[in-house]
Amino acid sequence: MAKIGIISDTHGDLHSWQKASSLWGDVELVLHCGDILTHPETLASRHLAEEMNLSQVPVMISRGNCDRDCDQDFLVWPISSPYLSLFWRGRFILAGHGHRFSGLIDLSRRCRPALVVTGHTHVASLVREDGVVYLNPGSASAPRRRDPASFAIVSEDDIEIVTLEGLQLHRERW
Repeated sequence: MAKIGIISDTHGDLHSWQKASSLWGDVELVLHCGDILTHPETLASRHLAEEMNLSQVPVMISRGNCDRDCDQDFLVWPISSPYLSLFWRGRFILAGHGHRFSGLIDLSRRCRPALVVTGHTHVASLVREDGVVYLNPGSASAPRRRDPASFAIVSEDDIEIVTLEGLQLHRERW
């Protein structure tokens, strides 16, 4: 079954990337909603960048508020700013880090995507409003509140938020 792996707020944590990618398995692409590295000159961030660069599927990245211009020097995948958009399996997906949330919401009201993906809050959420699904996969490295570290998997049938231990937190059918 075709699917997308979605991750956000790794903040240079290689382990969170490795754990999520092992759990989402075979995907057609990966969508990273920003705050990728910490400081690229740190060993941890360099290892994460190297691992992401080895991805056998495209990695689409929306720039986060902690991402810096020099981060692009360490990644082979382009960092889009402030938003990125794609068509996948007949569905329009709009993504942004989330630190410009009101602008992303205004844009989504105009272009009516099937799915809007954000990060930034480090809190996982999955909500349907006026026919649009809003997804925040949470933070893979530094979750806030009660949710554990998490990521998301989007398939042709549904959208789910999964912990790094493989437990399903939320699920919504298209």
